[in-house]
Formats: sequence, C-alpha cells, structure tokens
Amino acid sequence: MVHESIGERFHEWMGSLGDGAIAVIAHKNGDMDTIASATVLASMIGPRARATGLHVDKTSSRMLSRTGMEFRRMDPRRPTLPRSIAGVVAVDAGGPSQLGFPLPVDAPLFVVDHHANSSDEWPAHAVAPQGEASSTCEMVLGILLRSNSAIQMAWAEMLYAGIVTDTGRFRHGSPSGLRAAARLLDECGIDTDDVLTTIEGSGMPADQRKRILRSMGGMEIHHCGGLLVTTAKGGSHESRIASSMVGSGADASIVAKTLDGGGLRITTRASQGAVRAGVDLGEVMSSMATTKGGQGGGHAGAAGWSGEVPTSEAFAYILASIGAQARGTDDE
Repeated sequence: MVHESIGERFHEWMGSLGDGAIAVIAHKNGDMDTIASATVLASMIGPRARATGLHVDKTSSRMLSRTGMEFRRMDPRRPTLPRSIAGVVAVDAGGPSQLGFPLPVDAPLFVVDHHANSSDEWPAHAVAPQGEASSTCEMVLGILLRSNSAIQMAWAEMLYAGIVTDTGRFRHGSPSGLRAAARLLDECGIDTDDVLTTIEGSGMPADQRKRILRSMGGMEIHHCGGLLVTTAKGGSHESRIASSMVGSGADASIVAKTLDGGGLRITTRASQGAVRAGVDLGEVMSSMATTKGGQGGGHAGAAGWSGEVPTSEAFAYILASIGAQARGTDDE
C-alpha cells in the first residue's frame, strides 16, 4: 500500500478544524516535491485552502504552467498568512525553520514530511505522523487515496514529477517511489515521457553547463572509512553537481555554495552502497546543525544544511562524520 495510513490521520484532523482559511505551506527552497505536495493538497481540500511559500524552483514553475495548478509565492520580506486561519499544513519540511518564516503560534498544525532527520522540532500541538517514504508526494498520494476524490490528471502529473525528482529518478528509495508511481499510472495513465520532457525543460544553457563542469573539475577526493567522498564548491545547481559526482563513481558527495546574503549552503548525496555501509546524510546534517548551528536534515541518501561556518570547517565535519558512520576512520 502507498502510505494510506496517513490519510486517516489527515482527514480526522481536517474534521476537527473550525471555519476559516487553511494555509498549505511549502519548504522555503521550493523544489518539485514540496510544490507538488502543497498544490495537490490545497486543491484536494478545496477553495478554503491555498498553497503558498517563499520560493518556486524552475522545474516546479514549468510543471505549474503545464498543469495549471495554483501556488501563491510570498514576498520574502513580508510573508503573510490569512488573518482568519483555521489550520496550517506544512509539507516537505522537517522542522519549522525550514519554512522560512514564523508560523501562527496557536494555529492547528499538520505536518506531511518524509525526512527522517531535522535540526529543529515542531511544536507540541503539531500532528506529525511518521512513516517510511522516499518523497513527500508519496504521502500526499496516501491522503488522496483515503479521500473520496478521484485523482485528477493535474494532481497525478504533479505528484509523479515530485516523486521522480526527489528520488533521483528512482535511485533513492526506489521501491517505495516505484510503487507510488505505478499507482499513479494505474489511476490516471500519465504520459510519462511528456512529463519528463517538462521536468527537463528545453535544455540547460551553455553558461550553466560550463559552471557545473568547472565545479566538478575542481572537486577533491577523500578516503573516509573505506569510501570515496568528493567535495566541490558550486555557484549554482548544487544538487545536480552532487548527483553527477555520485553517478561518476563517488560513494558520497558534498557541494558547498556561498550564499549572496552571506552564509553557506551544503548539499550532499550518497550512493545506495554507501547507505548500506551505514552512511546517513540526514543524521550528519542534523548533527552538524546541533554542533555548528544553522539548519540541517534530510534522509540517508540526500540531505542539506545551511549556516554560517567556513567551507573548510563544514567539509571537515561532514567528512569525519561520514567516515565514522562507515565504521572506519578518515585516513585522508
């Protein structure tokens, strides 16, 4: 079954709410998994719900244009929610800091999230069911299957796109993701080739491809507990750089980006072999946030962190942690 147990909890929570608006809030990074989850849930709930958040990435923008799904992008300088709010649904965020702005203190809160680790915790009144999933879209599918609503084609395409991108085309958590994708195909008969074409866009401009190749050309290779781990500094497209390094033979990869407003963002990826050897990047990023400050979390094969430490210090901490998890020592 595809995470249908969360559906009962969600619909019970919905039934407990009073009158007023429902805000379905996406992760502040606005990737495909969170935008798909937010828009589909808001559409299923109906007119009183609105999908909203601080950011929408390019892949999500293409899928929103394709499907006609609605997402309200907040002004990051003045993020606002409706004054008369009955409840908040947070999607694809491991903790409140990952939404990017404070939530109303007393509003009923339901969390739909698949990450195993996070650097901060939801308030005590939050309803946050736990479950094994490789993407938040799989959990949203479980909620849809528990409702009386027929799955619309736009919903199915958005969820499929979220599953495909968040699993790295089924390289991470593939059994769970494949089962969910198969259910969507059975329900709606998605044209998968057409959706994948939309996800990929018209091709990456030459200047962006050059920046990615330069970042990979400057990578360094480290030996951590018997694993090969690469590090690189990327100006953009960190997730693509990190995935490309793993696809080229690294057991795990770490990519750092210096943010325009100050601070550092780290993106990490690990192969299934590294995960089987004991590597859990979500745990590493969550531990780093506890030790070094900032926010971090994710799941075993893909995780991230953002904060204020120097790049060399961040790399050293992560490399040492990966080496310890792999039951070895960093013999670099």
